[in-house]
Amino acid sequence: MAGFKALKPSDNTLRNFYLGLIMSVMLFSTLRAQISPGELSRAHAILEGVENCEKCHSPKGDQLSDKCLACHQAIADERKTGTGLHGSDEYAECNLCHVEHHGRDFELIYFKGGKKNFDHRQTGFILDGKHRQLDCRQCHIPKYIKNEQIRGDKNINLRKSFLGLDSSCTNCHFDEHRGQLSGNCRSCHGTASWKPTIGFDHAQTAFALTGKHKNVVCEKCHVMLQDTKNSEDTEFRRFKPVAFAECTDCHVDTHKGRLGSDCTGCHRTDGWHNVKTARFDHDKTQFPLRGKHASVTCKQCHGQRPTTEPIKFAACIDCHSDFHNGAFASSPGHGACEECHTVDGFAPSTFDIARHDTTAFPLQGAHLAIPCRSCHVVSSAAAGKAQYKFVFESTVCRACHDDPHGGQVNRYIADGGCPACHSVETWRTVSFDHSTTKFALEGKHASVPCRDCHILKDSTNLASMIFQPLDTGCVSCHTGPHRGQFASAQGEKDCTACHDPSSWKSLTFDHDRDARFALEGAHRRVACNKCHLTETDASGSYTRYRPLDTRCESCHGSKPVKQESG
Repeated sequence: MAGFKALKPSDNTLRNFYLGLIMSVMLFSTLRAQISPGELSRAHAILEGVENCEKCHSPKGDQLSDKCLACHQAIADERKTGTGLHGSDEYAECNLCHVEHHGRDFELIYFKGGKKNFDHRQTGFILDGKHRQLDCRQCHIPKYIKNEQIRGDKNINLRKSFLGLDSSCTNCHFDEHRGQLSGNCRSCHGTASWKPTIGFDHAQTAFALTGKHKNVVCEKCHVMLQDTKNSEDTEFRRFKPVAFAECTDCHVDTHKGRLGSDCTGCHRTDGWHNVKTARFDHDKTQFPLRGKHASVTCKQCHGQRPTTEPIKFAACIDCHSDFHNGAFASSPGHGACEECHTVDGFAPSTFDIARHDTTAFPLQGAHLAIPCRSCHVVSSAAAGKAQYKFVFESTVCRACHDDPHGGQVNRYIADGGCPACHSVETWRTVSFDHSTTKFALEGKHASVPCRDCHILKDSTNLASMIFQPLDTGCVSCHTGPHRGQFASAQGEKDCTACHDPSSWKSLTFDHDRDARFALEGAHRRVACNKCHLTETDASGSYTRYRPLDTRCESCHGSKPVKQESG
């Protein structure tokens, strides 16, 4: 109180004035400290002064938030809609985060734990992926604030505000797709990186990727386009619309429209060469599949990797080898397979008996029952493939049949061949004229089977039949019953001297001519067996013809016999 000591005791009035002034100043300072605890921030500086206290504070000091919302309309809207950070009841009291009266440069926003530790999930927008690496002000800047209400609010400093950002990706990021796709970038992209598009599923589009389409890079179908409206990014990729209704929208029709436009009718997406054979209608081609062709696999005609090169099919030999090796090249059809075969199979052949009769060898008799292969199969290869022959140098019997007679009858068949004796109906039917031989068949001989004379004794094998040289003597076939009685030094006498071929009992023997005992008188009436008696030896019984005693007493005895009269 140095000032007070300088005053004179007589100056009480002046002293009282200063004392009162000092007291007034001290009282004013105390009152002011109770009404305004400090300067407002620069944002609220216009509200400085005791007369403005009630613009933020109620007389009782409560309802602060209501006063704040009267000015901060954007926050009020969030409270009403329950959106954003301020829409949460946890942030209903403004003064929990925003504190005033700490000076002009005091930061009004209070982050519990620090700005870097703020839990952004409370805003409804989770920071993940590369968003976590960003500083707040890399997103919360004026150019990203698209909300017109906030941008037009004079009470909001866009450079410091955290309001007004949209949670859509395009709020901050440029739409690379130029509106072709939905604005929900997260449906395809992740926040760690734009690529790969981990959320995109092509199966959810109008064109699901199947087969080899799965391996096609996106750029093959989605080409780059020029953007003349954007100088900073002049290229973008087309995603829609992309034509895909027809395969030919992307692929060249190698069939040039010959098989229609529906490629899926034949092909699958796992490869062009995997053809749906069950669905493909080969009738659309110039070669409808009939008969055995219907069961042939595609690659048997078109190869392992089919090409679009034309396939020759005008003639069967374009695909099939000539099994007959040109044997029918000179035929009326020049060897065309369809002359004898059908698509239902090579066997049986359509070459019937009527057509065979037009050849140099008409089928007759037993030949009609012979299978084709019996004559036309000439050999079987080691691999089991038969070799056929259709052109023959000769059609005579000996060309196919062995000579069972070993050439014995060659002179008889020189002109007519086997039919000179045999019939085509059966070999056993023989029509040989035996009179052309040295032994004409007469009498009983005409009914004797050939084998009785021509087959070797004690044999049943027809191949052992003897035709020449053959002894024509009777005893070569017949056993002599006379025990050699008529044999001479030259051999057995010919039976025909006594017997007739019509019957053994039909004798040509003349007793007066052929015997040395002529039958005269009563001798003519005597039965043969009266003189020619039966004898028995080790071989059996036989009739004695010679030698006989021709004397009378050898039969009549020595007593004279009375001569009968005339």
